[in-house]
Amino acid sequence: MGFFSFNQFIMFRNSYYRIKTDAGNNTVLYFSTRSGETIALESDTAAIYEREDYDSLPENIFSKLLSTYLIVPSQENELEEVIQENKNSILDSKTLYQVIQPTANCQLGCGYCGQNHTKALLNEGQMDAILERLKYKLENEHSYNTLEIGWFGAEPLMALSNIKSMTPRLKELADKHNLGYSSKMVTNGLSLKLNVFLDLVKNHHIRFFEITLDGTEEFHDKRRFLKSGEKSYKIIMENLISILNHEEFDKLNAAISIRCNVDKMNDEAAILLIDELKNLGLHKKITNFYVAPIHSWGNDAHLKSLEVENFADKEIEWLMYCLKNEFSSASILPQRKKQTCMAVDPKAELVDAYGNIYNCTEISYVPSYDDAGYILGNLDTLSPDDLLPKRDFINWYDLIRENKSNSPCHTCKILPICGGACPKTWKEGIFSCPPIKFNIEDRIALSYLISQKGAEVFETF
Repeated sequence: MGFFSFNQFIMFRNSYYRIKTDAGNNTVLYFSTRSGETIALESDTAAIYEREDYDSLPENIFSKLLSTYLIVPSQENELEEVIQENKNSILDSKTLYQVIQPTANCQLGCGYCGQNHTKALLNEGQMDAILERLKYKLENEHSYNTLEIGWFGAEPLMALSNIKSMTPRLKELADKHNLGYSSKMVTNGLSLKLNVFLDLVKNHHIRFFEITLDGTEEFHDKRRFLKSGEKSYKIIMENLISILNHEEFDKLNAAISIRCNVDKMNDEAAILLIDELKNLGLHKKITNFYVAPIHSWGNDAHLKSLEVENFADKEIEWLMYCLKNEFSSASILPQRKKQTCMAVDPKAELVDAYGNIYNCTEISYVPSYDDAGYILGNLDTLSPDDLLPKRDFINWYDLIRENKSNSPCHTCKILPICGGACPKTWKEGIFSCPPIKFNIEDRIALSYLISQKGAEVFETF
């Protein structure tokens, strides 16, 4: 019993951040949201663990529970530990993240979109200013090892010339400072023709693309139509098919993620879209497929969303259906999340087509936020060395610690894997807990059953 004699002066207790699930067959599962790991215990052993009778636990089981943070020192303030880990992760990050919205234009007129689209484009002076700000940060702040660029919209491909103009300069800046360079794009997919995709991947270093399909054609075209009234589904799907079936695709090291936005009007469309992607043979070529609830975009779009508990139940169905259909991307259990979004990173910025600077991707071009004080500054008047330290949400984790975040995060057991969800929507008084809070037990059981039985789990689904 050398292990216990070594720890005889340390008192322990069960972690607060644990989720318990009964897996049947005399097995109890414990998932640590602090480590993202699951431990399976026989019922008798679980009873010993529950009453914290650690002297009666086998040494190897005690060690496992301790190493996965299911047992912690009794004096440890776990909330403080989680918060400090999150803050340290942000401070220690070696990635400089810059989001660029090169245009305010978009072909689509989605009913739930809160943005006001115009033909505004970043001008040469503003593009120069972005480079100068990045250059200043790289030369005067702590050392980085990666420059990451996100091309967002409106629709970024409506400013393709700007992307092609800026990318060589961004890559040159990264190379000059011996940094890795990564780039991603969120696009509606309308203009992502095969030749455009190949050019962006091969010559402009964009390796990740996220495209939205709100279900199959019948559903998608009622929601994501062109401003002219024309349909968009067939164009987007034809682009996807030509890209994913191209002979070079597997060698390009590029990733395509499909997002399906749902509310009460199209929740049945997710299964149909999964079927369509499978029938087209695309299911193993996309990197990720996920279903997302419609949220507030400075408007009332979230009022048409499914109740979060209902969405959580359906999410398990969608997840199991993806797994049954051999989607290569289906992820069951969440991992530790130390940075909820770019808003908590004091170095990250978003620049829109007017030169306005934000620390959130959900605010630009939204008229209802014009006078909300979210604009940090503007490139036309800002010096490159003004790092804009006064930002909304930069103290998000302090607010959670002090129970001042207008959210239940202070006492929530999934905080370590959630990060607090969206600080902006909590501030607006909108309930923002993610569906995983309401289906985490199902996810734990599903993950365990698959590890034990494999595809047999889906035979009756």
